[in-house]
Amino acid sequence: MAFDASPSWSGFNYQGKVALYYVLSLINADTVGTDFSDRDLMLEDTEDFEILCNGNSVSIHQVKAYNSSSYGKYSDALLEITLELYKQPRVIGKIHTWKQINSKPNFQNLETSIKDDLKVILDQYRNTNPKDGSSIIEKAVSTDRNKPKRAAILAAALPELTATQLFDILNSIHNGQNNAVNRLESHLYKDDNRFCDLDTINDKIKSEISTALEARNITCTQEQLEKTFHYFLGMMDRYIIQRHKTKQQEEKISIAFNEIIEVLGTDHEDIGFEYLAYEFKNQFAHQIDEYISDPDDYTDPEENVLCNLKEASKFLLNLNPMDLWAYYRSFCPHIDLAHDNNTANAFATDLDGIRYVLIRILHEINFDRASHNALKYNFSYRTTISPYKNFLPTTITPTARVTQIERKITSNPNMCEALFEVENLIYSGLEPHAFYPTSMAHTEAPQAEDEDPRTKRDDILKLITLVPISTAKGVLN
Repeated sequence: MAFDASPSWSGFNYQGKVALYYVLSLINADTVGTDFSDRDLMLEDTEDFEILCNGNSVSIHQVKAYNSSSYGKYSDALLEITLELYKQPRVIGKIHTWKQINSKPNFQNLETSIKDDLKVILDQYRNTNPKDGSSIIEKAVSTDRNKPKRAAILAAALPELTATQLFDILNSIHNGQNNAVNRLESHLYKDDNRFCDLDTINDKIKSEISTALEARNITCTQEQLEKTFHYFLGMMDRYIIQRHKTKQQEEKISIAFNEIIEVLGTDHEDIGFEYLAYEFKNQFAHQIDEYISDPDDYTDPEENVLCNLKEASKFLLNLNPMDLWAYYRSFCPHIDLAHDNNTANAFATDLDGIRYVLIRILHEINFDRASHNALKYNFSYRTTISPYKNFLPTTITPTARVTQIERKITSNPNMCEALFEVENLIYSGLEPHAFYPTSMAHTEAPQAEDEDPRTKRDDILKLITLVPISTAKGVLN
């Protein structure tokens, strides 16, 4: 099974929400009518996000959705942002987490903990005599491409230095000659906590929206609050996806504070189907968050190995909400999700199927076997050895009898096209179950003597099999 050392599963979802909350809190800290024309929000450039004034950084922010309070889990991120603050002497730094960061054992706070990390690196270099290239500092300035993590962080932040120069810089931060560490802190929320969990961030955003609406004398009904919240989710989602597409380009895209203020002053009309799509994407990402934070489902991966779930999530969560909904429909061959009525679609959404079946499949099945058809909104897995077989991950739970599941699939008018391509449906049942999708529709004429026995590309596959996750895993991994 593949894993990834990076735990930012749906990090961009949490990251975008934290950034939105922070900007709203800055806007609310000033009076209505304050000129914010020089302020912008930038995501995923220098750090996870930063606040710009006339194009220059005012603050830089790391966002970490780790299900841990252990200082060691955050030490690399803290080193990275400390080095960035060294290079930007007039900027403040904040780290936002959903669990409280404990201090390093036997140390009082974050500042002394970071300084001790620096001391360990400095002492190692001092005590390496002769200089044989084994210290972190020496490895950082070497030409070796396979550097240890800390050496790679130093090399990326402070390139083209000698070991002595790098030592002097780290020493200046450690002894306080440079105040980079003093300008860094865990963000303190209004509830006096220096953390915010994955559920509470939604409430905090809505609280800031409510404050902003009331300050502008806009009636803050529950409907208006929810519509504004979902509009912001859509705005952040579109921006983050666009940033991922243009990240390697020179042109940098940011969100102006005034654009956010304009949203606050708009009486949003019912955004119809898009409203459902935005809320669905929010819920979909939340189910991934829950799965990863459950130690019975997920354990921290080994270092330098890709995570199947993260790779699949990266693909799915980088889709816009409407496209994600279309992919989700293909994961639900047993549910009709094409109602004209939004309420019917919302009630038909199976969050348990996502949480306990689909996400488990995405976690356990080798992502290298994944293939997707963007035109048909189809994400599936394919074997690498002939005869090739296709496997569709689904949300099908074993709560119903397989014969009932079969009837739901064959009667779903939106499943017909998918049955042209995929002969195996991965579900959470314990036994495989094969069925003929056309058996309930009509009776086929006997095959002619000279007829090609192979299934035509425009024919529904003759046989469909419900495949247990363990069986699919064995075939595809």
